[in-house]
Amino acid sequence: MNGLQWNPFSPQQMHLDQFDEHATLRYDDVAAAGPAARPLDFPAPTVYRATFVDVPARDHRSGSIHHLNHVLMRTNNGLHANNSVTNGCSISKQPATAYLPIKKLAKSIYGSVKLCIVLKRIENSQTNHCKTPEGRQDYEDDLLGASASSNSLQWESTDYLVAIKFSEWKRIHQLRGKHLEDPIKECAALQLVGNYHPHVIGALEILQDDHCLYTVMPYLGGGDLYGRLLGYVGYRSTGDVGGKGNIGFDENLARMWFRQLLLAVDHLQKKGVCHRDISLENLILDKDDKLCLVDFGMALRVPYTDKYGGGVTDVSAGTSRRLMVSQGQGGKLMYAAPEIIAQQTEVDPFATDLWSVGVVLFVMLVGLAPFKWAHPSDKRFASISKGGLKKLVEALDIPISAEAIDLLQGFLLADPRQRWTLAEAMQHPWVLGKKFTNRPSTFPSTSKNSAIGAPDMRNTKNRHARKSLSPTKSFRRNNKHASPAECHRNMYLLSSQT
Repeated sequence: MNGLQWNPFSPQQMHLDQFDEHATLRYDDVAAAGPAARPLDFPAPTVYRATFVDVPARDHRSGSIHHLNHVLMRTNNGLHANNSVTNGCSISKQPATAYLPIKKLAKSIYGSVKLCIVLKRIENSQTNHCKTPEGRQDYEDDLLGASASSNSLQWESTDYLVAIKFSEWKRIHQLRGKHLEDPIKECAALQLVGNYHPHVIGALEILQDDHCLYTVMPYLGGGDLYGRLLGYVGYRSTGDVGGKGNIGFDENLARMWFRQLLLAVDHLQKKGVCHRDISLENLILDKDDKLCLVDFGMALRVPYTDKYGGGVTDVSAGTSRRLMVSQGQGGKLMYAAPEIIAQQTEVDPFATDLWSVGVVLFVMLVGLAPFKWAHPSDKRFASISKGGLKKLVEALDIPISAEAIDLLQGFLLADPRQRWTLAEAMQHPWVLGKKFTNRPSTFPSTSKNSAIGAPDMRNTKNRHARKSLSPTKSFRRNNKHASPAECHRNMYLLSSQT
């Protein structure tokens, strides 16, 4: 494809069928699929040669002409894949878009991230007359330069913005194999997950010259969820829960964003990708407060069992995912699953992502971290990971709903065999906005004030009556045999409510 299809920033409508097998498999199912395997390589990224040029361009709002310096543009002299020429581009086909850097957004390990205005090529510069739309933008004052003749004009500004990650080749070569984050692998992961899901940010295109690798991504503009939480409740970064009132987002607001996060994780799992760095900082909001998962620098491609030969393959030709040979911590310590902290040699990569999802939800609702790290030396982790979350929440007088506590506890279990699957999380009453029904924590005793016919809790033979199910176990028991149609209905409800 030569250039970006215009408009490149409108995600396609997401269509969800029924739950794939990936969403329902438990740890033991994955372990039974075959020996643990190393993560697969991502397909080589498609990378185009690029250059910086000075061009005249028309301001699409005012109609004035400016000479723009240092515009990033794809060249027409070759398509590069994995840094080697594999196919020639037709010289007659010109790139449809170019990018004018206007602001540095952030530093990165390998360079920086810059905000850029998207320029589009004028299809017929001879007959395209200037129009002056109403309104102006602040950036117009920065479009300075000499005027140019209109008959040689080829470019026009747009309202669209992108964020471009500038990764210096010098730094890439210096840190290759020494740092977990790999810009080339990130480009490959971004292209594999695509740029069509409404809650996952992929790459619009990948460019390179002799100095840098340029990853072009949509600019969202709403800030990350961590920053939003700071502004919402005065988030304290000490990592300590304490005192009534340390509450995060309202549950309805948190539910909206959490549903979107689950849909993003579902998309990654369908693509056979483990994100490995899910955190509030990597959840970005757009101008309409829609949540998107970003930053695939530590992502891994999950191994699957080949349905024909029984060997290792990817999700497209596989039956069940396999356990993965652990690749180390990956993302931020606070979000790392206990099996990662314990340096277990084999892990279920999807279960580790779901642990991080649970930590994200806790911080969203409570406003503070559940623990410093998932290690037995952390007393709060030791309590929560063995089922003590409800007791902790009650002791600290944190006013969140019983449904939210139940959902959180299902994520934050140390044993990945007991942790929520993605399908269970998506069908949970809190996620679907439903209240628990018929969930007594104990049976009433046969006192004078008790209900007639209730079992006597003092009767030692009445063991089944005394041994009540926790809400999490009760929900799991009631939903473990859900039909594909039921799964599809709940999935559709989840999607439609975002």
